[in-house]
Amino acid sequence: MSKRALAFLPTLLALAAMAQGPPRPSATPVPTENPIDVSTVERILSGDEAVDAGQGFTYDPAGRRDPFRSLLARQAKEELGQRPPGLRGMGVEEIKLQGILKLPEGYVAMIQGTDNTSYLIRPGTVLYDGNVEHIEPGKVVFRMQVADPKSLKPYREVTRTLQ
Repeated sequence: MSKRALAFLPTLLALAAMAQGPPRPSATPVPTENPIDVSTVERILSGDEAVDAGQGFTYDPAGRRDPFRSLLARQAKEELGQRPPGLRGMGVEEIKLQGILKLPEGYVAMIQGTDNTSYLIRPGTVLYDGNVEHIEPGKVVFRMQVADPKSLKPYREVTRTLQ
């Protein structure tokens, strides 16, 4: 071959390569589509829609306290249960101290109940939310049960004095 033909050969090869276009990438296999399980998502979304509509939500405390109630708030008297009749159904904060009597057996206090009846109470007398701890001249000390988780003692002493 002549020198001219050898010089023309690279140009010819370059033109042939450009005529074919850019190199094609090798074909990658297309993965087969597996269906995605969306049943859990659908169940959650339908539950959210039911709650938004005002239905479908229940809370079972199973003996636990209500998590949405403040621990600092006092327990309502209605929550303590049905009140028995008479002195046992009256709370410490509801009675009025009327007088204190000294008897040979010790001191006895006279109180007025919520039913406007007078009662005589002694140490150990049980009321609705507490009991009588002791009676001294001029004052009566009650021990009330407290449902406060922050309190060190499960009770609170309340002193009532004569006025």
